[in-house]
Amino acid sequence: MTTTLFSGGHVLTQDAEGREYRDGCVLVRDDRIAFVGAAADRPMEPVDRVIDVTGKLVMPGLINGHSHLCMVFGRTLGPEKRLLEWLDVQMPLMAAFDQEAMYVAQMLGCLENLKNGNTSVVENLFSTHPEGYPPEDAAFQAMRDAGIRGTVARAFEGRHFHPDFMETLDQQARRVTDLAHRWQGAEDDRLRLAIGPLLPWCMTEEMYRETRALANDLSLCLHMHVAESPEFNQLIARHFGRDIRQVELLEETGCLGPDVQVAAVSDVSAHEIDLLARTDTRVLLDPPTRLFWGTGFPALKPFLDAGLTCGLATNGPAANCGQDLFESMKYACATAKTAANDPLALGRHRVLRMATSEGARAIGRDGQTGRLEAGLKADLITVDLRQPHLTPNLDTAAALVFSAKGTDVRDVMVDGRLLIENREPLFIDEGALLRQAEQIARCCLRAAGLSHLCP
Repeated sequence: MTTTLFSGGHVLTQDAEGREYRDGCVLVRDDRIAFVGAAADRPMEPVDRVIDVTGKLVMPGLINGHSHLCMVFGRTLGPEKRLLEWLDVQMPLMAAFDQEAMYVAQMLGCLENLKNGNTSVVENLFSTHPEGYPPEDAAFQAMRDAGIRGTVARAFEGRHFHPDFMETLDQQARRVTDLAHRWQGAEDDRLRLAIGPLLPWCMTEEMYRETRALANDLSLCLHMHVAESPEFNQLIARHFGRDIRQVELLEETGCLGPDVQVAAVSDVSAHEIDLLARTDTRVLLDPPTRLFWGTGFPALKPFLDAGLTCGLATNGPAANCGQDLFESMKYACATAKTAANDPLALGRHRVLRMATSEGARAIGRDGQTGRLEAGLKADLITVDLRQPHLTPNLDTAAALVFSAKGTDVRDVMVDGRLLIENREPLFIDEGALLRQAEQIARCCLRAAGLSHLCP
């Protein structure tokens, strides 16, 4: 048994009562939190290691509900393009990946998430299907080695897409079943698998129903992009030959419910929001990407008013060029306030829950992470409060949401294992990884005929 004590800091629990302790401590025993509270009340027992967090905030690790780490080599190639034009650049680059490229991309993405304080991430992976190795294995191996709490949400493309990325229903069923046997619940449930369609016009009604049946058979969550822009719904109506919107299509095919995570959701009607709420479907919001692409101004407040469980996301590093969930919190509040013309549309306490406890519930990790509470997994971060842009600290929640940045994170623990200490990775050679990623990314750009984009 190994025990670690975080002592001397300000502790923000994010528990149901919203408790915080100005002079608090967190005791970790093996992979779980053993005690959270005032320093004066901690159990007097020997500990293996004491970490002095004076001047820091100890809080739950952040929950990044939707990303595309598989696209990290396309960073900065997208912010001045429309969504579908951006895909025309990103897909040839991804098609040039081999096993090493996928692993290094995923490792780089995991490290970026960890250094920004994101202890949990959902990787929505879409890829070609090369002979010799499953790309999903490379993603899982990187998550395993990086130590992050991760879900690989494997995407499905069945029609009207680049042939190298498409597969049949039988191929999906065989590959997903094999992956589930190898990885679902691995590393003491630190790693999980989810599935879902990538784009709605890549599917038929039968494909939706069969994918849902496969998820049910294997007890997997569904994770998918939904209504990213008005163009999405126009393409859906054209491809399905009738006047139907995406959430309505999902309801028809049985693809809504508490085990379903819908990301983006920029262009949804009041009726669709009602469908999401009545089925307790989970929503993952990534306002920075919506604003970068100009694909629709995310209102946010209607989701909150409907009582939906909402998590936050960064989307991929090639979409908004970063993995900073503090930035996503700030953007979420700003866009919600502007869309509603109401400074109270989304407050600091709610958005913090969306990044922690509510975000964990949104991705099916409630009762495991997202709060500092005895018995839960020891996923926590420290934030350095002794900085000009966080001084004076008159309201800790407001400081985190409106002033803090991912670079303020100092220490990161996942599953009771300290992964980052004073911003230094303990189990990853950061310098070697960055050099390797730079080299492989440029090789992939050349192979994809895209070198002109990065002189």
